[in-house]
Formats: sequence, C-alpha cells, structure tokens
Amino acid sequence: MKLLRASTEHEMILEFLKAESTSERFSKKLEKAMVDHGFDEEIITKADLQSELQNTQRKKLLGTFRGYGEGRELFERFPTRFTEWSLCSFSASDLEKIRYIDYSYWNELSAGTRKPMAAAETIRRGVRIFEVSNEGFLRAAEYIKDGGTFPKPFFITADYETFVIVEGHQRMTAYALVPECFEEIEVVVGKCNEEELRLWM
Repeated sequence: MKLLRASTEHEMILEFLKAESTSERFSKKLEKAMVDHGFDEEIITKADLQSELQNTQRKKLLGTFRGYGEGRELFERFPTRFTEWSLCSFSASDLEKIRYIDYSYWNELSAGTRKPMAAAETIRRGVRIFEVSNEGFLRAAEYIKDGGTFPKPFFITADYETFVIVEGHQRMTAYALVPECFEEIEVVVGKCNEEELRLWM
C-alpha cells in the first residue's frame, strides 16, 4: 500500500455516490433520494469538491439513502472520529490485508475469514451462498480483465495494516478473482480509533 496524497471526507462521499449511482442494487434508491431533495445529478457527474453547497448536498444525500451521519443501516455504530483521510494505492500484495464487514453473506462467502481472496475460492468452486448467484462477480472480473475501471472504493483502518471495506465489496471480490489486475488501484482510506472500528466491524 502506498500513500498518494491527503484526502477528505468530501472526496470519500463523492466516490461512494459515484459507485452507488451505477449499482444495480442501490441506483434507483439514490435516484429517488435525489428527486426528493431536488438535487441535480451534476453534483455527482460534474462534482466540484471546492463547493461547500455541493459537499453539503452530497453528505445529506448519502445520509438519506444509506444512513451516513445518521447512525442507520450500513453506518450503524460507524466511527465518528477520523484522524486522517488519505488516497492510497493498493496492489495484489495488499489483498490479504483487506476484510469484508461483519455480515452474514460475506462471512459465508469467505468461509468465515472475511477475506475477498477466500471468497474468490468459494466462487471458483461454484458454491452459491443463500442461493445468490455469483454471476455478478464473474461479470465484474471479466470487465476488469478487459480494462474496465470503477470508482474508488472506501476502506477504513486503525493501523494501516488491516483494512475494512465500507464501499466496494463486489469490486473487491471481483479483483480477488483476477488478482493480477489489482495493481495501483486507488482507494480512499479513513483512519479511525481502533475501539470505534471494532464496534462497527
């Protein structure tokens, strides 16, 4: 893992929304939240991170449809005190340091390890967890092999040794299927207190 530069909460939120805007699971919910608030899609597609208004709107948007800053859904018990935000570059040698959140599906897919690399082995064996198809992971892996790119994932850490995925579970699973393609991948990383991280993860 290499530190590229300092980042911000605002950049994390923007990248999070970029990813969700193309997600089969969350894009419709995001669109509805934008309509309900009367926000223009350009706050995501043509974002200005120097705009205080846009930053406020994006944070409100992530709160509305995913619970960010409101202690709901994915962000229940989520850390509130981040000491650093960084843009980092990850490569194949870092894959063993990356963990899923503590969630039943990801736990089962990774045989209890919470490691994307272990999940990739489950998928290669053709095992379906909770009868959920693995096709999405396989398609994403092929897309990566063909040169496709994704918005930056979001990880949190307490020590820069182990990283927990907040946003990017499917992408990281796809990269684990084609680890040779996981080179110099940019990730927004938030550093928080270890106790807060344990309470969330």
